[in-house]
Amino acid sequence: MSLFGYPATVRHFHSLKDDWGRPLPPSETERAAKVIEEQKLIKNARGEDIQIGYEIHIEGVIPISFDDYFVYKNVLDLEVRCDVAHYEVRKFIGTDDVKKVIVYS
Repeated sequence: MSLFGYPATVRHFHSLKDDWGRPLPPSETERAAKVIEEQKLIKNARGEDIQIGYEIHIEGVIPISFDDYFVYKNVLDLEVRCDVAHYEVRKFIGTDDVKKVIVYS
């Protein structure tokens, strides 16, 4: 467990929606990321305090929704599944270019 994070290869399971708004079966992609395992309180989009245990920092633009989840192996070689509780999109200053996406789980 590292407060400063460590590099990891995460598997991102992203599901699209059908015509009626139901999630379809997820498709899997592997992404390079930095994972921080630290418990803390954050505010979600509705202003509620939620407790999270993981931050996943992914460089560049990725499609993401609250139906997605991430799976990675930590330093102890245990497989960890992280459901999306909240996410941020960070941009370069003064542009609309996405720098990275931070997923809180």
